[in-house]
Amino acid sequence: MLKCIYCLGTLGKKEDRYTCQNCGKDFPIEDGILSFLNEEHQEQHFPRGSFEKLYQNEKSNFWFRVRNVIIGTTVQRYLPHQSRIIEVGCGTGFVSKYLKELGYQVECADLYLEGLKYSQKRNAGKAYYQFNLYDPLFLEEFDGVCAFDVLEHIDDDKLVLKNMYKSLNPGGFLFLTVPACKKLGSTVDEFAEHKRRYSAKELKEKVELNSFKVLKLSYFMTFLFPFIAFSRMFSNFPSYRKSDNLNSKAQAFREIEINPILNSLFYLIFRIEAQFIQFLNFTFGSSLLLVAIKRRD
Repeated sequence: MLKCIYCLGTLGKKEDRYTCQNCGKDFPIEDGILSFLNEEHQEQHFPRGSFEKLYQNEKSNFWFRVRNVIIGTTVQRYLPHQSRIIEVGCGTGFVSKYLKELGYQVECADLYLEGLKYSQKRNAGKAYYQFNLYDPLFLEEFDGVCAFDVLEHIDDDKLVLKNMYKSLNPGGFLFLTVPACKKLGSTVDEFAEHKRRYSAKELKEKVELNSFKVLKLSYFMTFLFPFIAFSRMFSNFPSYRKSDNLNSKAQAFREIEINPILNSLFYLIFRIEAQFIQFLNFTFGSSLLLVAIKRRD
């Protein structure tokens, strides 16, 4: 059920818009994208102009490719095909498209119109929503809610988790990935506008605070952790920072424009790790994977 982001009234569809049956507020549908933007929430969560760079590199970069495998394998373990899923913070739709190809009914949501247009270009979902995760737009609507490397961009991640809980049907599943290990914090995180890196304990506590039951919690990027640690340490050297244009948000994506030989090598190593994460939980790594269920009671 769609709810009005201002008064929580029920929304009804009228041709090219949704209208709140309580307060009369209109929400337009333009070029297939349903817009539910709240004028009160204008925070910037992501570097502007970065979606094109992502769209150009995701298909070839080892991290995005193998992360898709990990996500797809995990979702298939908990949800049957044809389940209705929404990916919030979908970006360019790279993950949504992959889940759609696996047989899921995927809907895409993002705060930024640019990302949603790239998702449409990929034909990544059945529906496209523009809204802020601070707003409780959905009520018991989906079998699965996915947020892959999204929470770290948001100041009030607890409120966002609360709204994700509301969006799920009873017994529905939450799928998350977030950056981990606070010691890896670097200029890359600054440029990407990350608010934090998580520990397994912190992420678990915040999810359980909203009545979820955590079913799986594992670090990943474990086999490549030494390479990531060295890269982040190097990027923090004063001489390195001084030599680069610190005003350029493009530096947040230095790591996706990787040398082709290293990219192939890292793909093979990370791909091996992806086989193990199905059966065990790693205790360290540069990222975290979490699966939780909305309690039926």
